Amino acid sequence: MKQRLSRFGSIKGTIAIATGLIACMALVPALASGATELGPANTVYIKAGKGGLRFEAPKTIASGAELEVLNTTNPHQVGPHTFSLVTKGSIPKTPKARQTCFTPKHICMAIAHWHGTNGNGPITQNPAKAGLDGWDTLGSITKKGDSWFTGEKKSGTSIEQPVSAAAGTTIYFMCAIHPFMHGSIEVVPPTPVVPGA
Repeated sequence: MKQRLSRFGSIKGTIAIATGLIACMALVPALASGATELGPANTVYIKAGKGGLRFEAPKTIASGAELEVLNTTNPHQVGPHTFSLVTKGSIPKTPKARQTCFTPKHICMAIAHWHGTNGNGPITQNPAKAGLDGWDTLGSITKKGDSWFTGEKKSGTSIEQPVSAAAGTTIYFMCAIHPFMHGSIEVVPPTPVVPGA
């Protein structure tokens, strides 16, 4: 009898696993299309390893939705990062532009000033806020933008705040410390809530 019950338990377990796999497979097309309804899809990851230092971000996010920025890198190995909203034209696109980014009248130095430092002293404003609460203001060398500094001591640091940028806009972002790291997210209208759903 015990043997039959344990066989029954393993059959039930196998069925549960298979059902779970089928459910996960059903999500693959939605995730591949860039859907942002799931919580983890509203996260920008700062990653290292295969592919180098990089941001991994959703393609779209609804205006008003919470956006988390999560640093998964080790600051002792790669240093800290910033997640800084900048105008598209401010992103340094050439090796020379990236090399001179942390000099006067360039975007990386401007981002340091947003955080209350000249690049040599401690950060005094974190996050650096401009415009509305949340993520909405793209900065340049002449205009302050929204920015977050990850810190220098530990990995796993994060910030979460709403995207206050209007639907139909695109937020561009970069790391002032590693200016080859950059990306963008299109802000879309919020999904309407259906009563009784």
